[in-house]
Amino acid sequence: MNPHLILPLLIPFSTAILLAFLNGFPRLERALNLASTAGLTALSFWLLGEVDRGGIQAMVAGGWFAPWGIAFVADRLACIMLCLSSSVGALALAYACFSVEPRQERSFFHPLFQLLLLGVNWAFLTGDLFNLFVAYEVMLVASYGMMMVGASKRQVRQTLKYIAINSVGSTVFVVCCGLVYATLGTLNMADIALRSAQLDGERAALVTAVSMLLMVVFALKAAAFPVFFWLPDSYPIVPAGLNGYFAGLLTKVGVYSLLRMFVLCFRQPGAELVLQVLLVLSGFTMLFGVLGALCQWEIRKILSWHIISQVGYMVMGIGLAAAGADVAFAAVAATIFYVVHHIVVKASLFLIGGIAGRVAGTQELRAMGGVIDLAPGVAGLFLVAGFSLAGMPPFSGFFAKLVLIRAGLADGQLAIVLVSLVTSLLTLFSMAKIWAYGFWRASSLSAPLARHRALMAPAAVLVAFTVAMGLVAEPVLRLANDAARDVVDPSAYQAAVLVPVPAPGQPHAAGEGSAR
Repeated sequence: MNPHLILPLLIPFSTAILLAFLNGFPRLERALNLASTAGLTALSFWLLGEVDRGGIQAMVAGGWFAPWGIAFVADRLACIMLCLSSSVGALALAYACFSVEPRQERSFFHPLFQLLLLGVNWAFLTGDLFNLFVAYEVMLVASYGMMMVGASKRQVRQTLKYIAINSVGSTVFVVCCGLVYATLGTLNMADIALRSAQLDGERAALVTAVSMLLMVVFALKAAAFPVFFWLPDSYPIVPAGLNGYFAGLLTKVGVYSLLRMFVLCFRQPGAELVLQVLLVLSGFTMLFGVLGALCQWEIRKILSWHIISQVGYMVMGIGLAAAGADVAFAAVAATIFYVVHHIVVKASLFLIGGIAGRVAGTQELRAMGGVIDLAPGVAGLFLVAGFSLAGMPPFSGFFAKLVLIRAGLADGQLAIVLVSLVTSLLTLFSMAKIWAYGFWRASSLSAPLARHRALMAPAAVLVAFTVAMGLVAEPVLRLANDAARDVVDPSAYQAAVLVPVPAPGQPHAAGEGSAR
């Protein structure tokens, strides 16, 4: 029994309401927003410790029992994602408080940020497919607002495209929820895993067909091939600092959903077909993403295309879960480690890119230059983060790609391993392009165009973490292995959620009937 599972949702929800009433008082808004996000971060790490020591925690709202009630479940994977969401959010918010424009701040910037945290955390904690859809909608509505703060013509144009594309995805998602309920009679994730494993014949094939449609929805959110086209023009318009949170977390909600649904939940005969399709798509995602980055000349556009290519590595790990139990376990553990690495590194690169743009006065590489002379600390941070993204030792990207490649070789998937190596090489070339044009090349400026020292601390914390993950990788790998075990083998997840309903007159198994 853990009634604290609802707090990662209640804290941002209540904070968003308070901040809406404080709109127009920027100092109070910043203080409350930062304090709430810092408290949420502390709560998330405490919850991770509780789950790591005591096992999976579940809570069913309203005094109901699963699978009928709304379930919230915290396993190691969900808690890892909560910690990343809150901590990266706190650092991105600290950065944004020094960089956001007053007109953007007046456009309900702070309440929208807390609503975004609410949607992301809800997606990680829910144990019900329909409530995952609701969490997506909360997250999307908040992201629409964040993209529109300040409302320039470019923001309006890109936001309308983003809304149109995600509206289609949301429609398909809710249709899939109906189809899953029609075929399995449940939307509870633990119950889906239990019932789908008992299917055979035509009914199993029907569930596989429905899951294929659901895969398209999550691939759209993750920006995987072929539904990645919306991302490169969308994230650069988000206010400085918060684009680091967008880049780090939002596509990972899609990756998390793919991992949760297609490794833990759908277990019917033929389910491995979806994973095999994902493995093929991962190769195209890697290549199209990195090739798109090579064609760009603006730092934010280059980094946005690299989000796509790096998602390919994570989808590769999910696709490898179709192999035997040992390979599946190693592949899922590698995927979780890679998600942690990428969220930290990609968020740091967007923050560093924003600083470099302020120093040089532009994000356009052909007009930049001399950042290493104007701001050597910024150049050093970029060099470390860029090397980590490309997979150079001894940083976290090297170990993230190493464990994925080992899983691919163990399954004999030489083609996808070769694609991943080529993508790493092209990523390094792309980072070298930014370095050569933006940082190393001489500049006509004699001093930075804008103050930037206050912005360096959040980026430095993230870069320090990727260095620590590379130098002391064992604790993170151990946690990723334990989280992978919870996902690959659903028995512990089911035991925590599907509590036997007591007979009339008997006491509830969970003590109060609302949480376990």
